[in-house]
Amino acid sequence: MKLLMIHVWNGSERAYRGRFSSMLSYPSLTLAVIYSLIPKDAFERIDVIDENSQRVDYDKDKYDIVMLSFETSSSICAYGHCAEFKKRGAYTVCGGYHATALPDEVAEHCDTVISGPAEVSVPEFIQDFLNGCPKKLYRNFDVCPADFPIPARDKITGKKKLKIPAITANRGCKNRCSYCSMGMMWKSAPRPAEKVAEEIKGLNTKMLIFYDPNFFGNREYAIELMELIKPLKILWACNATADFGYDEELMKLAYESGCRGVLIGLESLNSQSLKGAAKRFSDSDKYAEVIKNIHKFGIAVNGCFVLGFDDDTEDELLALPERVDRLGLDLCRFSVLTPYPGTRQYEKFEQSGRILTKDWSKYTQHNAVFKPANMSPERLDEIYRQVWKKAYSWRRVLKRTFTSPWRKNAYVFILLGANIGFKFLGIDKKQR
Repeated sequence: MKLLMIHVWNGSERAYRGRFSSMLSYPSLTLAVIYSLIPKDAFERIDVIDENSQRVDYDKDKYDIVMLSFETSSSICAYGHCAEFKKRGAYTVCGGYHATALPDEVAEHCDTVISGPAEVSVPEFIQDFLNGCPKKLYRNFDVCPADFPIPARDKITGKKKLKIPAITANRGCKNRCSYCSMGMMWKSAPRPAEKVAEEIKGLNTKMLIFYDPNFFGNREYAIELMELIKPLKILWACNATADFGYDEELMKLAYESGCRGVLIGLESLNSQSLKGAAKRFSDSDKYAEVIKNIHKFGIAVNGCFVLGFDDDTEDELLALPERVDRLGLDLCRFSVLTPYPGTRQYEKFEQSGRILTKDWSKYTQHNAVFKPANMSPERLDEIYRQVWKKAYSWRRVLKRTFTSPWRKNAYVFILLGANIGFKFLGIDKKQR
């Protein structure tokens, strides 16, 4: 038998990929993890396609099973793939965030839905399929992190990706921000720190990216893991929350163990917006101090912002580039508030009749798919693109790069490349 695995990507998302994509695109672990879960000798051949950089050819080969993983914005594309492969006799299986949020909808387009983590469900499905009795739905949320397999990274393309491996120690998050779908998918349960350190050793790399939603969320665990990786002499980056900037012990140990960059979801410079989104750290007036504190330890900060909260005004959003300048960030990213199915934000907007479309292909974080409180959706789209353009003027790109704590060493070229990559994403030129 032959198996095909696809990480589905929305075509309009791929439109933002260009010659600088490899400076911004991290290697995905999705297919690598799923591949590692397939029982040995179950298939004579397994092919994998990451649509970020590869294309699906329905007639290249005949497959017995086609497994597709996708997020909401890629679901319509995935449904098209399912229809085409079913015409050709394949058994189709869908999983990922959208399949977890809306399993009944997804089930209309495929033969089996895997809802939630794959570690138990995928092997169970494969065995059931081989026995001739696959189920329509698999839900196994109680997965022991100690049993997570090592991702089969060697089976996945690195085309148009940063040549820096990624790893996950704790893929859950204790925070419950209203717009985030993370809690719907994963529990916050870390892998044994020793196993994570052993996996890192096996990567034979000098640089690493942690995909944990909040690396420092479990403080004791983070300290244990950093002590283990300190002797490995690697450089690494991770996601964090703003309160990291007030914990000197964590910042010091992070730097000593190789941390040189953190991505923080600052989200808004309006404290009321932060409180409305249930952000645990909601004092935006302290952001400059947070960033300054982190910089003191030689760690760069990538700040992410979301436009379209109910307390956002046009004037505040238009002033974002200037206000971001004053924070001293090394890199910044922007997105439009997107109420993904399965989140409290979606439920709130659905109940109040503010969802404008369920054309999931528009749920890319680049379009307003709901009715904002203080402006039209068209105006929010326009402001979003203006903010990207202004924030990535050459003057701002160079200022961020050469005032960074990285400016005195070779890392500055990585930071410059990332800033240039964001500048040429072309988001400011895209239209709805």
